[in-house]
Amino acid sequence: MQSKMTLKEWLPLLGITVSAFIFNTSEFMPIGLLTDIADSFHITEAHAGVLITVYSWIVMLLSLPLMLLLNKIDFKRLLLGTIALFGIFQMLSAFSASYGMLMISRIGVACTHSVFWSIASPAAVKIVPEKFRSFAMSMVVTGTSIAMIFGLPLGRIVGLYVGWRMTFFCVAVVAFLALIYMAFVFPKVEGG
Repeated sequence: MQSKMTLKEWLPLLGITVSAFIFNTSEFMPIGLLTDIADSFHITEAHAGVLITVYSWIVMLLSLPLMLLLNKIDFKRLLLGTIALFGIFQMLSAFSASYGMLMISRIGVACTHSVFWSIASPAAVKIVPEKFRSFAMSMVVTGTSIAMIFGLPLGRIVGLYVGWRMTFFCVAVVAFLALIYMAFVFPKVEGG
C-alpha cells in the first residue's frame, strides 16, 4: 500500500481545492459589494441584497434536481463544463448593464454552484487511493475555509479599488485558469 500520494493524485486535488475557493469566494463576494452594486444601479442595498437571497434559494432548490439530470455524465466532463459555465456567468456578472442582467447571471452562477458542490467531494475522493480519502475531503474544505477568510475581504478590496465589476471579472479569470489546469490534470472518473 502506498505511503504517500503521487504527483498525479496531488495535481487534480489541488485543482479541486482552488475551484472550491473560487466557487465559495463568488458566493460570499456580493456581501461586501452590496453598497457598490446598489449605487451602480440606483437601487437600495436591500434590493441589491435580494441577489444573495435568490442565489441561496437557487443553490438549495436546484442541487438535487440538477444532479439527477446530470448524474450520467462522467466527473471530468461535468466538472470542466461546470467550471466553464461558472466563468462565463461571472463574466456576464462583470458586464451586467442592469440589475436584471446581474440577477440572471447570478442565477447562472448559483446553478453551477449547485452542481459543483454536488460533485466536488465525490470527485476528490475518487481520484485518490482509499487511504487518502479523508485527506481529499479536507482539501475541499480547505478551499472553502480560505474563501471565507481571504476570498470575501479580497473581493471587497478589489471592489473598493477598481470597482465591483472587476471583482467578478477577476473570479472569472481565475475560473478559466482553473479550467485549463483541470483539463490537463484531472483524470477521467466515472460519475455516480
